[in-house]
Amino acid sequence: MLFEEDSLTSIIPPPSPTPLLECSGHRPSCSTAPSSRTDTPIPILINNQQQQNKPSPSKMGYFGATSYVIGNIIGSGIFIAPSTIIRHTESAGLSLLVWVIGALIAFLGSLCYIELGTSIREAGCDFAYICYVKWYSIAFSFMWVSVLMTYPATIAVISETFGQYLLEGLRQTYVIDPKLAPIAQKCFGITLLWLITWMNFFALGKFAARFQIAATFAKLLACSIIILTGFYYYFVLGWNEGLKEPMANSKWNAGDLTMGICGGLYAYSGWDILNYGTDEIDRPRRNAPLALLSGISIVFLAYFCINIAYFAVLDVETMKSSNAVAALFSQKTLGGFSEAIPFLIGILLIGSLNSNLFCGSRYMYAAAKQGKNLKIN
Repeated sequence: MLFEEDSLTSIIPPPSPTPLLECSGHRPSCSTAPSSRTDTPIPILINNQQQQNKPSPSKMGYFGATSYVIGNIIGSGIFIAPSTIIRHTESAGLSLLVWVIGALIAFLGSLCYIELGTSIREAGCDFAYICYVKWYSIAFSFMWVSVLMTYPATIAVISETFGQYLLEGLRQTYVIDPKLAPIAQKCFGITLLWLITWMNFFALGKFAARFQIAATFAKLLACSIIILTGFYYYFVLGWNEGLKEPMANSKWNAGDLTMGICGGLYAYSGWDILNYGTDEIDRPRRNAPLALLSGISIVFLAYFCINIAYFAVLDVETMKSSNAVAALFSQKTLGGFSEAIPFLIGILLIGSLNSNLFCGSRYMYAAAKQGKNLKIN
């Protein structure tokens, strides 16, 4: 050979290695000279970020999550709890204070569950958190008691109650045979249950979450009718039946206050629904806390205004005498429109049924992920 390797190196120097990022045209320090090489990594990263920021159609966003919180809290509690609380407080002012305390306790509980839900991003709520600390036997028992007893019983009660109120509304127009009434009541409830179950088979963001938004809007509309009617009688007509002496005859003993607060907590129960499906929320670290706090705030405002409307029209003794406070209120203020109250309560129950199905099904899903569910080969 005429030349050895060292001599070739001295004549033709090897190309100096250039880092990939330094030659990219996206950095200001790089040369702007034209080059035949194309830099594909950065556009790919930008596209990936755009895809991550784009909401998934199979997940629910902020409004869908907020609607589940509101829909799961507002239910029969606002029609039952006022009379329970007033029996233990004996005054309108102390009763309203109990509603504020119940909201504060719900807020504190929601802050704890926000931390759990954003730190342990798994579906199943309490079941997932018990599994996280490896108490599998307790989690297994907790899950199966909820799936086999708690949620089926709750869903059955809501479904049959829906059939009962729908039947009561139809009786105002149609003559229904008393012998067929129990069968019709169960048929209405079973039909609603099957329809909502079928709807939850599809993508959450497309069907179930949108339906829950509509049901929640209907719930807030029903509450708005009571609020606006009561405020009209209070501010325009000057009615203040239960607000003349708001703190008169108040019971301040610990036992009655505790029982009153328990009644308020019953009305606020259900705010932990988002933790049952944390991994089905789009951007959970942002949307879950906002939806939970927004939902509880809206519910508290609605509950507080509804109770003021009740006290503007009804006195304390009347509210203590019956659990059907909304019916007494509508009969005294709405006249013929009071016949629509059974249908409005039925609408409230539809949203509650959908949210309970969401919770119960996510328990089964979380158990399957942990290997604690039945296996089908």
